[in-house]
Amino acid sequence: MANADMKYEESTLKDKRSHNNHIERIYYFERIDKVILYEQNVKTFKVYSGSDLTWIQDIECQSNILAIEFCDLPDHKALAVSLADRTIVFFD
Repeated sequence: MANADMKYEESTLKDKRSHNNHIERIYYFERIDKVILYEQNVKTFKVYSGSDLTWIQDIECQSNILAIEFCDLPDHKALAVSLADRTIVFFD
């Protein structure tokens, strides 16, 4: 692959929802086929369909979001959200 031809093509998928701040992180969780993003210094994260990036919902937390991870346990699946107030909240 020394001579691999890399080419950028802009996707036709567009996020038409407004954002109130700079986007801090964008995650794609393949197991649930969802794109999750949150902005800097906000309490809300946005959930999109992984297949076509259509907005599903905004979820508000009690404090600013620091990190999000997907927990794939044998008997339970949830999003774990770490917050600035030193709590972790779980969403099914």
